[in-house]
Amino acid sequence: MNRDEFLRKIDQINVWKSGGKRAPHKPLLLLLGLGRVLNGENRLASYRNDIEPELGQLLQRFGPPRKALHPEFPFSRLSADGLWDIPGSDLLTVVSSGDFSVRELRSRGIEGGFPESAYHMLRNAPELVREATQKLLDGHFPESLHDEIREAVGIPRTWEMHDSPVQPRDPAFRREVLREYEHRCAVCNFDVQLGDVRIGVEAAHIKWHAYGGPDEVPNGLALCWLHHKAFDRGALGLAAVDKGFKVLVSSEVSGVTPPRHWFLDFHDQELRPPRNRHLDPNREFVSWHQRWVFRKPALP
Repeated sequence: MNRDEFLRKIDQINVWKSGGKRAPHKPLLLLLGLGRVLNGENRLASYRNDIEPELGQLLQRFGPPRKALHPEFPFSRLSADGLWDIPGSDLLTVVSSGDFSVRELRSRGIEGGFPESAYHMLRNAPELVREATQKLLDGHFPESLHDEIREAVGIPRTWEMHDSPVQPRDPAFRREVLREYEHRCAVCNFDVQLGDVRIGVEAAHIKWHAYGGPDEVPNGLALCWLHHKAFDRGALGLAAVDKGFKVLVSSEVSGVTPPRHWFLDFHDQELRPPRNRHLDPNREFVSWHQRWVFRKPALP
């Protein structure tokens, strides 16, 4: 496998996005594998001792809200994309879903990792690890989570580049969203300035750009950096009401003074609308966020 073939396979991994559904299992497993390569770990990792617990944590933090995490799905299926090797897989039982038996993956001490040719190529080309990492991040996650995901898989935050095939973001999106929301957070009204420059307020996508969310004001919110990250992680959500939207806070949010001040006090409060009400958040995009990002249930 050469460099171009590897990157092409990264671009073409079979990820379920039908109807806007989020299934980041394969991208997260690949990112975990790239982090292992970069940190000099062995090509093959134990499903039971390494992949299952580590990928499970990644899915819990960065995957869609689910009661069951299923790290066995990408471990079993990524080999069909030509990017994963499972020695001894021909001896494993295939269950009704087409995946390998979790019980056997654990009991037989099954290991998996990049194919040998890809592994050795990656070990000798850290810039290829960087490029593949950025492709996966740009293709499947909002930018606000990129640094946190890099840190979670052991890849330096300073490794960043933007030459992936993902449709580039429209630079006018940020400008138009912030103008419509008067450069203030739509949740908390944060509007700090440093001299004449406003800082800390960002344009957030409601339906993520990586999942087909357009660069249009009805798919945007002006949010302070904290509420932007919280919105993309599912700590905050929106619910439609008669004349607009209200803010929801996930029941998973906890803490003492700061969480109460920055989160709990805004639960059930009205979201501040844009200046032009015909540019209110699109309800279909809000429904997507509620289903695939927000950590239900909301606080009572």
